[in-house]
Amino acid sequence: MAETGDSKVLDTVIVGAGLAGLTVAYQLRHKKILLLEKEEVCGGRTLSRKMGEYAYNAGAQVVLGDDSETSKLARALGVKKTLIRKTRLPMHMKGKKIAARWEATFLWELPIPLWEKVKMGLKILRIRHRYSELVDLPPDPNNRKMQELCAATLEDFMGAHHPDVKAIWDVLSMGANTVPSHEVAAFQPINTFLHFAADEFFVEGGTWELTKALWKTVEDKTETSAEVEEIVQKDGTVQVTYDHAGQRKTVEAKRCVISIPAPLILDMAKEIPSWKRDALSKVDFGSMTTAGFLMSENSEVFLGEGVWRMPIVGKKIVSVTNPTFTFSKEVKERTGQGLLRVYTGDKVSKELQQMSDGEGLEVLADELVSTFPSMKGKIVTSSIKHWVHAISPWRLGRLEIAEDIKAPTGRIHYCGDYTVSGGLEAAVLSAQRVLDELTREPAKEQER
Repeated sequence: MAETGDSKVLDTVIVGAGLAGLTVAYQLRHKKILLLEKEEVCGGRTLSRKMGEYAYNAGAQVVLGDDSETSKLARALGVKKTLIRKTRLPMHMKGKKIAARWEATFLWELPIPLWEKVKMGLKILRIRHRYSELVDLPPDPNNRKMQELCAATLEDFMGAHHPDVKAIWDVLSMGANTVPSHEVAAFQPINTFLHFAADEFFVEGGTWELTKALWKTVEDKTETSAEVEEIVQKDGTVQVTYDHAGQRKTVEAKRCVISIPAPLILDMAKEIPSWKRDALSKVDFGSMTTAGFLMSENSEVFLGEGVWRMPIVGKKIVSVTNPTFTFSKEVKERTGQGLLRVYTGDKVSKELQQMSDGEGLEVLADELVSTFPSMKGKIVTSSIKHWVHAISPWRLGRLEIAEDIKAPTGRIHYCGDYTVSGGLEAAVLSAQRVLDELTREPAKEQER
């Protein structure tokens, strides 16, 4: 538990210990800081779980790109990651399992009309040629290409008006931001699509190892089970009041970094300006449910060799991944087991949240078996996790308020993947932006 002392003015209070908040705390670890986390453990949406001798990510799955900021952070912390050597482009649709080596073969095997295959192929080529430079750039309302991606829904942008083509883009959209293609601007799912062209890495032991390593560096400056009630700017400082194990505490700091989903901020920071409140109120989050299934056979038996992630069209499940992909052949052969991870979009997740965990797992197991009939009777054990604030979908009009969403208000700074786009890299980039704001802040103080 952190030693704070109500009479001491801290340098920074950080609210929320997901990847973004932990990254800020890590970089400020030599200053007088306090990191507050509502849950019993830090890590946010990066939690991982052990099943048998394997690990699967209940939250964020992969680190994208070896030169990404997240990869650099992992190296600095000594966290090991393994390249996912996927060799197939997969999809399951209309009872057909596709696992092609080449993109042209994949398009050819899709169970859609020939002309739709040609249109999809041409559209994908144009996207890669015109928009690849936008990957991980901060939202810029003045960027013409970004304006193009934010001006139309994904469905309209892709011309996905044939029902089978729309079903494909719905699944890819829900995997990127939890909602179907007609509910979201093209920017976010296209950004995710371009990301997946890069190398993907599995953090050894699960993504939580990354945030646990960050947490370890600031453990003495952290309070968990700390639910923040109020954040107020007063007399040149920020006062944060929170409940910790039934005890009400108030701390004072020169500045505050809020690193939690935008909808939760509005109840805490009651005195923020109306323009900021209006921007944050337009940021919604979609739900996602993930589940792990330990099988009595290796995962490749069901998904096929070289398949890491298989989108599932027309089911409650959006996609199935193989967390055993980076484990050695010796481990797989010795255990004789495999692990599969499934996840859903917002609508199905909300339905599952109304059920008991056992009922929810039964629904998802039935979906798996109906998709891969050879799985029947081979589930050893299972685990489920609901993420109520999984990802913030980029609705139409989001670009116009992007600057207001991330802008600081006085001594309060706003951090989190929703201020960029979504995912691990966006979380780290948002932390770096806030750290830059905090660096400039003392200079402004001197000017005053």
